[in-house]
Amino acid sequence: MSNKNKDLATKILQQDINACVELFEKNNFQRINIMANRYLENCLIFNEYQLCLPGVFIKDMLNDYVGIINDPDKFKKIQSAKVVGESLLSKIQDFFKDLHEKNLWDDFYKYNLNVNEFLRDKIEGQYLKNPPFSSQAFSFLLNYIENHEDYLYMVNNKFLEAILDIMVRVIRNHSFHLKELMVYIYIKFLGFLYQYIYYENFSSKQLDKEKLKKDLSIYLEYLFSLKEKKEIDIKDFNKNLWVVVKKWREMYIFYKGLSIEREILFPLQLKKTKTDVQK
Repeated sequence: MSNKNKDLATKILQQDINACVELFEKNNFQRINIMANRYLENCLIFNEYQLCLPGVFIKDMLNDYVGIINDPDKFKKIQSAKVVGESLLSKIQDFFKDLHEKNLWDDFYKYNLNVNEFLRDKIEGQYLKNPPFSSQAFSFLLNYIENHEDYLYMVNNKFLEAILDIMVRVIRNHSFHLKELMVYIYIKFLGFLYQYIYYENFSSKQLDKEKLKKDLSIYLEYLFSLKEKKEIDIKDFNKNLWVVVKKWREMYIFYKGLSIEREILFPLQLKKTKTDVQK
């Protein structure tokens, strides 16, 4: 990225981040979701892969706080929990100084470790941290997706939703390494894109399974390549994550979101919160 383009990107994108910070102070997480989507759309203009990270992390973070404010017991600790989020947002604001991808991933990882203490209920809080188990569980789940890939091409399937539910449970109860967090993020945003690809291949109550399979192949190929890696190359991962995020936001432009009024069977409703509804 040229210095001139970097300066312009920083100037524009930091305004979106500053808006998220202000909304976070007001607990307006619904609006943060909109701002995070707008941030990622602005990333289309600059088309620099590493710029997408702040929007990706904020979009994931806000769901944590929706869960906290919607649970009476967890809400009692909302102010303490927000200190963790405020710290991440501060790191994100600093990211534009050097665009250091590894540092931001480390910050996001630390945020997730800390916020987990506020997301676990009394029963979950009794589980002992066991990251090696999480690594084994994620390896099993990646193999499971690959071995049962055909379920992605079935009408009204909820395969990715179920996989993500298990991943969230595992990392929340047993802790995790950075690799598991990265795999989770990739699958989550692939899930957003999957809804559009599914919609595009669904017509007259018929699903073009072969076309859907072809359209997904490039993303699944990369996902399955992560199985055997002990550590994920962060730069390469971010480039592949940007391919997913970029296509997802382009599909939003093509279809102006996916309305529940459309005559389509939705195969995926990630996290079932208003914050994951397209703007």
